[in-house]
This record gives sequence, structure tokens and C-alpha cells, in this order.
Amino acid sequence: MPFAPLLAALLVTQVPEPPAEGAIVWQAPPGCPDRAALERAIAGRLGRVPTAQELALVGQIGRTSAGRYHLDLRLTVAGHTQTRALTTRQCAALVDAAALLSALALDPSAAAVDPALPVELEPSPEPPLPDEPIEPDPPASQVAPPVEPTPSARPEPVDAPEPPPPAVVVDLAEPTPSPPPRRRPGGFLRLSGGFEVGALPRPTAGLDLATGVLWRRARLEFHGVYLGPQTEARGVNSVTVSLLAAGVQGCARLGRARVEFPLCGGFEMGGLRGEGRGPGARTGTGFWTAARISAGVAWHFHRLLSLNFAAQGLLRLAAARFDLSDPDAPVRLFEPSPVSLRLLLGLEVRLGDPW
Repeated sequence: MPFAPLLAALLVTQVPEPPAEGAIVWQAPPGCPDRAALERAIAGRLGRVPTAQELALVGQIGRTSAGRYHLDLRLTVAGHTQTRALTTRQCAALVDAAALLSALALDPSAAAVDPALPVELEPSPEPPLPDEPIEPDPPASQVAPPVEPTPSARPEPVDAPEPPPPAVVVDLAEPTPSPPPRRRPGGFLRLSGGFEVGALPRPTAGLDLATGVLWRRARLEFHGVYLGPQTEARGVNSVTVSLLAAGVQGCARLGRARVEFPLCGGFEMGGLRGEGRGPGARTGTGFWTAARISAGVAWHFHRLLSLNFAAQGLLRLAAARFDLSDPDAPVRLFEPSPVSLRLLLGLEVRLGDPW
């Protein structure tokens, strides 16, 4: 037939000659494991050193444009040839892949990996190589010397599978709700000024210095009170009286947002000091005790500052009286009223207020 010579020529030019049996050809760039490392890896996975008649291997590692390592692998086992193309980020992983494919081609039971050997590349997700149909190579007398495959004839590169992400364990049990954090109490310092009617002979001005503890809905306040001196006269005799006292009171904090309405109750103790003038006059200090209730409003116009107004009513429990001694009959110069009233306006500084 006239086409027979032409067909033979096509077979000679297209079918590359497999490597000689027993030959291991391994080409790798500097920094990659060499042929000796490949032979040790094959022996480690197979459990023995393959004979020259069992395995022929040709492997070439190159770099891709993306900076990855690409392996063209050709295996010949018992006259059957197969090729693989692998790509990965680490050159050493290609040695493990070539060793595993070689061990599987020689012995399918060699798929188990020796735990003593490092494994950086998982086996290809394709079916095991021995199960693939492998066409036998033509006799050596009918094939030409090996021809470098053209780019169009090269097998499509297959990226080595990335290791699976670590498993995420989700606890579906309903979490136990944690209690809300407890708010720590805060503190304050307030200076107030105003006037009072009833405790001294005439309406008088006074100062109130207060400090204490703040909770979200309560206050505990400690006060220092000073009322300016006022004079009461009887004829040529007179007495000038002033008040210095300390007190404590507890308050409920009503309201919301920036407006607070404190309702308070407590008591105070101190001394009434009287300075007498006239014949036989002298100076003395008498006892003062009173219960008090208070109602007010506080405007928290700043995170730390408040403007406070309070109206306080005091019920006298015990108080000194100032008398003018007379041989015939004593003359009372002054005695505090049973009930007195204070009106105070102050500026308060709050620290750590849980309001």
C-alpha cells in the first residue's frame, strides 16, 4: 500500500521512546531535592528499594511564571507507561508526589504513608494510577529516540490540592446568660449656698458642704453646715447667735435622663454659739439637734457636673436658749423656732456616677 511508509513515519515522529528500564532521570533546579532524595522517598513508601527491572522514571521540575514549581513525570512499570503533571508551591512536595505515584504503580497497597516520613503533598484526587487503562509501549525497534514534547502536546498542569481548612466546632448548646456587670458606686462633692429662717433670730445666709456615695437609685450624704450670725436685742442687752453643725441623710434618686429628683431624710447635730452684750453679758455655746427632710431637683448638664436646688425642712429636737440673768426675773433673749426652713442652690461634681 502506498500509505504504509507514510504511516510508519508518523509513528516514528510522534511516539516518544520510554526511558530504559531501571533508569531514574531526575532534573530539578537548585534548592530542590535531588535524585538521591527521590530514591529514599520511594524506598520509604514502598518498604523496599525497587529493582532496575521494576521501575523506570523520568522527572523534570521547572518554575512557572507564577513562581510555582511544575513537575512533568513519566513512569514505566512492567512495560506500561503513564505520565503526570503536578504543580505546587513547594518543590519538596513534588518529590513526595513522585515517590507516592511510583510506589502505587509498583504496589497498590503502598498507598498507606509511613508516619515517620514528612508528607507535604496529598495524593492526586484522580483515581489510582494502576486502575487507569495503560497502553503498552511499542517494541523498541519501532520507536524513534525520545522527542521533547511540544507545548501543545504537554499535558494540562494540575494544581496539587490545597490542604483542607481546619474543622470548626460549633457548640449548639444554648449558652448560659451571664449576669449583667454590677455598676460600682460613684462619689460626689457639692457646695451650696442659700438662706434659712427659724434657727437664728432673723433670716440668715448659710453654706452647706456635702460629700457622699452615689448608687444608681440612692445617695448617702454627709453635710457640714454654717449659718451666719444674727442678733436679738432686749433693751440694752443683746445676743448674736450663729450655727455650726454636721449631718447625714439618705436619699432616693428619682427621675431619668439628665433630671434627678432626690428625696432625702436625716438629722444634724452641732452647736449654737451666742455672744452677749450688755451688763453681765457673756459668751457661750449650746447644743443643737434637728431632724430634717429634703426635696430637690438636680440638672445633670454635664457628665461630671450638676446644678442642684433643695428645700429642707428642720424639726428642732434639742437646742440651747439664751437668757438674760436678772435678780428679779430672768429675761429670755432668744430661743430657736421649733421648725425652720432652708433653701439651697449648689454646684455638684460627680465621679463614676452609675446614674
